[in-house]
Amino acid sequence: MAAPSSSSSSFQTRYDVFLNFRGKDTRNGFTAHLYEALCSKEIQTFMDADKILKGEEISPALVTAMDKSMFCVVVLSKNYASSPWCLDELVQILICKNDKKQTVLPIFYGVNPSDVREQRGRFGKAFARLEKKFKEKMERVQKWKQALTDVANISGWDARNRHEPTLIKEIIEHISSRLINNRSKVDVEERISLPDIPTLPAEISEFQLPSKRKINEAEEIEIRGKASRVELPDILISPSIDDDLLDLDIHSCLVRWTQ
Repeated sequence: MAAPSSSSSSFQTRYDVFLNFRGKDTRNGFTAHLYEALCSKEIQTFMDADKILKGEEISPALVTAMDKSMFCVVVLSKNYASSPWCLDELVQILICKNDKKQTVLPIFYGVNPSDVREQRGRFGKAFARLEKKFKEKMERVQKWKQALTDVANISGWDARNRHEPTLIKEIIEHISSRLINNRSKVDVEERISLPDIPTLPAEISEFQLPSKRKINEAEEIEIRGKASRVELPDILISPSIDDDLLDLDIHSCLVRWTQ
């Protein structure tokens, strides 16, 4: 569990992936293999190592782990619908999806997606038993039913008749590519966003940067005009600037305004 991952006893501030699964079905099989594959790719993954129902509500720490994850992988298996813990997690996961635009990836492990959607077949029987047990809490049951319907309508993987190592590789590649794209966007945003730098005066409509080589060599960039406020981010994101300039270490440049 270490660096790229976590267990219920070690919460970090942010995760790439949160795993939601039925322990008795997949803890020592599919989910364990998926977890190991995620960790091997240095993908920060939260997996509750002690998935035991200790109360009727999920802990605030688990809610935080879901909230801080970019992806929530939901492994829907034959006994998934018999666990109020799994279903409560699923309800919270879908709240995060709607509120924070997180990505939910369902995996239908040995179950038909339509059985999950309509709570029928063997999957439906498991849910019916739980529904009977919670007949005094029908509002909670209705939330579970809606969550199962909603998650079954999300595009994911039908694991039936699939070669498990190939399927896991496909899932890892999908997550990895999305993470790479996201991190690239964040990296560019961080590199071109310089907080606390004043704004460019209205009197200046254009500003020509020297070449990339000259900027890297320069200690100062001098700008002349009537006002005394300059903002580099507006310059960097201008369409007239070559993309190569995004590779500059802007923080090493000193901007000096002179009257």
